[in-house]
Amino acid sequence: MSDNRKAFFERYAAAAIEEQKRYGIPASVTLAQMAVESGYGESSLAKQDNNYFGIKASKSWLNAGKPWSYHHDDHYNDKFCTFASPLESLEYHSKVLMANRYKACFQYSSDDHYHWISGIKAGGYATDPGYVAKIEKVIKDYGLERFDKQAIAEAYQQGIQIGYARNGESPVSGVKSQPIPETTVLLPENSRYSFPIQAEVMTVTSPFGHRTAPKAGASTEHMGLDIRAQYQPVLATEDKGRVLSARNEGKGGNVIRVEYERSDGSKYQTAYMHLSQFNVHEGDVVNAGQQIGVSGNTGNSTGPHLHFSVKRISTDGKAAMIDPSHYLAEIAVRGGINTKVDYKGNDLLAQHKATMSIGDTPMMAQSQYLSELTQSQEPKDWLSFLMSQEGSGIGQSGDPIGALIGSVFSGLLLMAAQLDMDDGQLTDTNAQLLASRTTSEKAPEVVMRSRTGVADDYSQVIQSSSAYFEAGMQNEKIQDNTVSIK
Repeated sequence: MSDNRKAFFERYAAAAIEEQKRYGIPASVTLAQMAVESGYGESSLAKQDNNYFGIKASKSWLNAGKPWSYHHDDHYNDKFCTFASPLESLEYHSKVLMANRYKACFQYSSDDHYHWISGIKAGGYATDPGYVAKIEKVIKDYGLERFDKQAIAEAYQQGIQIGYARNGESPVSGVKSQPIPETTVLLPENSRYSFPIQAEVMTVTSPFGHRTAPKAGASTEHMGLDIRAQYQPVLATEDKGRVLSARNEGKGGNVIRVEYERSDGSKYQTAYMHLSQFNVHEGDVVNAGQQIGVSGNTGNSTGPHLHFSVKRISTDGKAAMIDPSHYLAEIAVRGGINTKVDYKGNDLLAQHKATMSIGDTPMMAQSQYLSELTQSQEPKDWLSFLMSQEGSGIGQSGDPIGALIGSVFSGLLLMAAQLDMDDGQLTDTNAQLLASRTTSEKAPEVVMRSRTGVADDYSQVIQSSSAYFEAGMQNEKIQDNTVSIK
């Protein structure tokens, strides 16, 4: 980058960032257009009239008696606007792009420079057939995308809704500052699951099911959760999700739909409605915790919030809307997520977690689940709890504890086996059991007998169940951590 061009972008970057906050136009687009139209500030129109975008004087401009000058363009001596400063020129350019002819651009996020400039060209801004490629090349060559990200970060820090001035409004007040990191992935890269909003407590204002319609035109059969979210990042919930669509859907406002395929052939489709911003496009692949948009107040909405819904498509192709609380409970167990989903003081996930077979969930989720149930971090306490819960409904159908021990969940009991160690080494008996596959098959039976009074040797239970787990690890290799729902 030449020093002169670098200085040009640095000189006007702050102003372009402010315009992005106000109108949602990517700062990169503003700067690239400004550079191309003005020859990096060297055109006579820019030098003499502070007109950096080649804006011609309209009838309304002339009728208002505003200053103008002659310059040669499509016709000899066309009339062009004269501005008091480059910043006045830049602000007027933003207002020009707020016209209805460019309205299609508003559905795109303020860092989606390609679709913005494509929409601007389609709206008739320029006649050059190569205009989009020309502007995009400047953006890429000079790394102007960084200013788009800077504008978004500043808006969150200041509590400002991107594009607030489109309808002549003032900055949104009362929006809590939402600082975001440099990356749009808000969770560790190895995360497999995430909630749609990052929070310790996710507050629901309207649950799934029958309700009194909050406003005219709203449904009385609510097919999702309304989640309190004032212009916050919304996140993909699983890895390898495919964006089905990202567009305005009328009553739902700006909507993103993402589909996740499961190993059993079923699919889950999540929908995020009333968004103020898109960060993804149709066909994109997203991972858990990745920011895909920003919550908002578009469509038939009672105020800024996120409507989150889930559709399950079974292996036979049948589709049905399900309670998102059920889905969130599943991924909470899968991913060891601690977020509480609160509706009027009640945790909506509790009842759903109670119906799940957690036998095949990740070890972290298993231990967390038992810790919550027993209020203890000790494996010995977990085992005692399991052995005392006959008929409690934990686990799959039939004997619940036998089923748990008969699955990968019995791996927790291997931890308990460490309590029966001599000077840091397993006893000879334990070592033999851990190497025995035939003995391992007796573990569920041993546990059931102990619970019915036939056997009460605690160490025998630990030994047998530990051996069962070891053999199961050898046979199954635990390739797929899944949660089955009753």
